[in-house]
Amino acid sequence: MSISRRNFLKLGAAGTAAAGLAGLAGCAPSAPAPSSELPATGTDDWLGTAPALSPDDCTQTIECEVLVVGSALAGSMAAYGAMRNGAAVTVIERNASPHIGGMTISFLNAQTQLEAGLPKYDPVETANAMFNLTQYRSDMRLNALWCERSGEVLDNLRTDFLEPYQQYYAPISLEGIFPDPSQEITSYISTGVAFSETDILTDFTHNIHQFLEDKGVETYYRTKAEVLVQDESGRVTGVVATNENGEPVYFKAAKGVIMCTGSFGGNEAMMRRFYPEHFAEWALANNAYEAYMGEDPVTDTEMDDGLGHRMLCWAGAEMEEICSWASWQTTGWRSFPYLLVNSKGERFMNECTSLLTSAHIVADQPGHDGVIWQIIPTNDFEMPSSFGYDRAMAAEMFKIEENEHYEADSIAELAEMIGLDPDTLTATVERYNELCSAGADTDYMKAARYLDPIDDGPFQAWKMQYLFYCTLSGVRCNDKLQVLDANHDPIPGLYAGGNTVGYRFGASYESLLHGGSNGLAATHAYLAGESAALA
Repeated sequence: MSISRRNFLKLGAAGTAAAGLAGLAGCAPSAPAPSSELPATGTDDWLGTAPALSPDDCTQTIECEVLVVGSALAGSMAAYGAMRNGAAVTVIERNASPHIGGMTISFLNAQTQLEAGLPKYDPVETANAMFNLTQYRSDMRLNALWCERSGEVLDNLRTDFLEPYQQYYAPISLEGIFPDPSQEITSYISTGVAFSETDILTDFTHNIHQFLEDKGVETYYRTKAEVLVQDESGRVTGVVATNENGEPVYFKAAKGVIMCTGSFGGNEAMMRRFYPEHFAEWALANNAYEAYMGEDPVTDTEMDDGLGHRMLCWAGAEMEEICSWASWQTTGWRSFPYLLVNSKGERFMNECTSLLTSAHIVADQPGHDGVIWQIIPTNDFEMPSSFGYDRAMAAEMFKIEENEHYEADSIAELAEMIGLDPDTLTATVERYNELCSAGADTDYMKAARYLDPIDDGPFQAWKMQYLFYCTLSGVRCNDKLQVLDANHDPIPGLYAGGNTVGYRFGASYESLLHGGSNGLAATHAYLAGESAALA
């Protein structure tokens, strides 16, 4: 596969190819599955009641210094940070394998990046740009931590893990796939690191767990955390979990517990409490939290039920009020800003809007089903990608021809084929063509270089489905990633990483950093591990 405009660091021979994204559209949504303690609908009691479990109920006690709950990227990096700083670490995971989340990981100003010729960014400017793009909601301390420490984390990974395990890796990309710097709508900088040619973190996830276990980290799969244990002073001393046989086990942590439990997107009551009605409806119906799991066994299809968030709140933490999300377009010519229309046949957005940040626009369309249509002419116009792909790359990566699409000699006929009103779609196309001919999109302000009139048949309609991936919000933490209570005081012995950490985003994903959510998760979780180990 041809990878354009990328800067590679050669670490070793090519490893196994990670699973592509083409199959995501076929992933069955995860049905919201309420626990016995939580109502299936309504928002008044989203928190529910902590189960009445204590160490006295347990058939076994397993001791460690640092306990990490969750084994996805954040859990892996929390275990790495704790292990690297001398702690004896145990990881528990409710599924049968690590959860694989996302694509690239974002790092800033690592020596690894600078040696490869990437620009050095001003941390002050970067942190403030992050703050601006989160609608002034992100905690600047967390932004600053990422800016100041993420480069160090990548360099440590390279020395400790990537180079010793180089036989598992193709060359890593130190740019990932990112838009041209002059991209309209949003801003990007070159911080993303991809660990395979498809950008999926499959190899990285499995191999870092092997690395951790080689270094003495113990991992218990099919082990579900149920409640945090606190002593009389309020200090967290461990977790009561149930093992694969349904038996309660007390994991006693001398130094601390790090909660890295991911999304609450499958919890209906929480989604309705923390998101607008139409977005919650769409997200619950189009939940693809398991999409990246590929060939890994999914034994717990309720693993995004928000139990980790509720455990934190039962222990005294407080959820943030404005919550964000991650989502993407999974079919059609995604990241190519062709004319988009909704179920009424009307245009409704600037098509250059990032696929990662536009879910709320699509979810708010009539029908609220996340389905829209690209209308494409047949001509020689080379539509630029708004996300760095060329058409050949996109066709190969996303198996474009397998996506649902239709072709007709007239716009009216095409409208009939896809169930849209012919008169409305014809009028929409005519208006769009007027704007293209004028060279200025005065309706939605799309840049002129993307304006291609729909005037050359046969005409095509490509179905574009938006899927919800995960929530990106949680509880308040300080600069040591200690979880704070409602008075903003640390809860002793309790830390968090990844998507249990709140105040990292605004009302949606922000796209300054390619792999930004993973980048924050990796660095913050690593620092949580470091803090717990050194406590």
